[in-house]
Amino acid sequence: MKTSIIINIKRVSLLMVSAAMGLSSCTGNFEELNSNPTGLGVADLPLSTYFNEPQLSIYYNQSNGNWEYQLIQNLNADLYSGYLAVPTAFNSNNNNSLYSMVDGWNSFTLNYGLLHVMKPVSNILKSTEEPDYIAIAKILRVAGMSKVTDVYGPIPYSKSMQGGLSVEYDSQEDIYKSFFADLEESINALTAFVDANGDQSTRLTFDKMCGRSHTTWLRYANTLRLRLAMRVVKVAPALAKAQAEAAVANKYGVLTAADANIEVKDANTRNPLMIIARDYNDCCVGASFESILKGYNDPRLTKMVLPVGWKLDSNKQQIDITDKNGNATNSIGEVHGIRNGFSVPSSAVYKMYSIPMVEIGTTVLSDKYPLPIMKVAEAYFLRAEGALRGWTMGGDAESLYNEGIRVSLAEYGVEASYNDYVNDNTRMAQDYVDPYNSELNIAAMNNVTVKFGGDNETKLQKIITQKWIAMFPEGQEAWSEFRRTGYPKLFPIVENRSAGSVAKGDFIKRLPFCLDERDNNPAGVASGVALLGGADNIGTRLWWDVQKGNF
Repeated sequence: MKTSIIINIKRVSLLMVSAAMGLSSCTGNFEELNSNPTGLGVADLPLSTYFNEPQLSIYYNQSNGNWEYQLIQNLNADLYSGYLAVPTAFNSNNNNSLYSMVDGWNSFTLNYGLLHVMKPVSNILKSTEEPDYIAIAKILRVAGMSKVTDVYGPIPYSKSMQGGLSVEYDSQEDIYKSFFADLEESINALTAFVDANGDQSTRLTFDKMCGRSHTTWLRYANTLRLRLAMRVVKVAPALAKAQAEAAVANKYGVLTAADANIEVKDANTRNPLMIIARDYNDCCVGASFESILKGYNDPRLTKMVLPVGWKLDSNKQQIDITDKNGNATNSIGEVHGIRNGFSVPSSAVYKMYSIPMVEIGTTVLSDKYPLPIMKVAEAYFLRAEGALRGWTMGGDAESLYNEGIRVSLAEYGVEASYNDYVNDNTRMAQDYVDPYNSELNIAAMNNVTVKFGGDNETKLQKIITQKWIAMFPEGQEAWSEFRRTGYPKLFPIVENRSAGSVAKGDFIKRLPFCLDERDNNPAGVASGVALLGGADNIGTRLWWDVQKGNF
C-alpha cells in the first residue's frame, strides 16, 4: 500500500476491532446492527442507493478505495491465477504469496461480500415488487457471491441476512443450486419483460454495468449461468450440461461480439489495481503471463502490460532493471514479470518490473482502464468448451474458439493479427528469465500452440489458455478455472511455506475461513468445516474442484 501494506494493515486492524466490538460478526445480528441511525427505513431510500453498492462490489471499488481490493482479491486470487505477483517483502516474506497465510488479510473477501453485496440486495428485495428490479438484484447477488464461495467453499448464504448471533454455513453444492435457481428465475423474468416492453433505459438510471439495457442484463445473466455451469462440469456433469444449454438456448442468448464487455466504466470510480501497481508499487505482472504471451508473440501483450521503463527516478529518468552486481540489464522497453512465492529482497530491486497497463501520471479513475466483470470473449470460450463436450452451443468448438480470439484481439485494437495468430502451430510458451536473479529462471510449462487441434485434452488446454489471456486481469475467475482444469500450466511458487498443507509443486486450493468468523461465529465456522469435507486449510479442494481428469 502507500509505502507498504503494513501501514494500512493498521487501518484494517481498526476496522476489525470495530467489527468485533460493534458488529460482533459480519454474519451475526446484521439486521439490528446495520439499521439506519437516521430512522429511515429501507423503503425510504431510493433504489439506486442499494443498486450502486453491489454493482461496485463485484470487482470491489465501491468506496473508491484501494487497500480493500488489495486484500479482497489482489493478495490472493490475482497471484494464484498467474496474472500478477508482488515485488514487496510483505510481512518479512511470510505472506500469501509463499502460502504462509496472513490471517488478518483473508477475512475481507467474505466480509465485504456480505456487507456490500448480500446486504444491499436484501434491501432491494424488501423494497420493490418490480420484476425487472428483482431480477437484476438477484443477478448481482449471484455475480458477487459466486466469487466469494469460490474462495472459501461453504459460506454463510441462505441465513446470512436473517439476524442472530450465530449463522450456519451453506454447502457449496447448495449455494450453486441456489445460484442456478436465482438465475433461471431472473432470466425468465427479464425475458418476459423484454418481450413485453423492450429496453426501458429510463428504468435503469442506476445501471453502471450494462448500458441501461434490459437485454444486456439478460445476456449477462445467461453468460453468468453458462460460466457457473461450466464450473460444476466435473462434479455434476448432467446439471452442468442442462444449465449451459438452457443459457445458450434463451431467445436473447449470451454475450456476443455485438455486445460490449460488462464492466464498471465510470468517470467517478477508481481502478484500485492502478493505485496498487503504479502508486503503491506493490503489484507486477506474473512470470507465467510473460512466458505464455511472449512465447505466442501475442500482439495483446503490449496493450495489457507496461514495459520496463514505466517507473521514473527523481530526475524523471526511466529506471532499468539491474542484475545482482548492480549492472544495468538494458531491459527498458521489454516486458519482464516476476515469479510468485519467493523471498523478495527488502530493497526495491523488483519495483521497476512490468505492471498491468494503466495510466501513467496522476489519473486515478477507471474510465480508461476499467476492471472487467465479464468480457465478451469469455462467452465464446465457454461455448467452445461446451461444444467440445458435445453440448448444443450454437457452433462447433473450433469456430467458437477462433471467434473468442478474434473478439479479444479486436478489444485491444490488434485484430489485423488474427489470421497469423490463430493459424500458428509452432510457437508455445517461452522459458522465463529473471534479469536480476538467474536462480529464479524456469523452463516454459504451457506446452500448446494457438492453432486449434489435437485430442480433447489438448483442445481444452488451448481453450482455457486463450480464455485466461482474454480475461486479464480478472484474477478471481482465472484462479477458479485454473483449479477446475489445471490450465494454463503455471509456474509453481518458489518457496512453499504452507507447512505441508500444499505439497511441493502443487497449488493453493482455497483460503481458510475468516479470523473474525472463527472468533465471533464459531458455531457457524464449525458447520462450514463439516461441510467442507476436509481440513480448514489451503490444500482442501472445493466441491466443484474434483481431482480427476477433465474428460
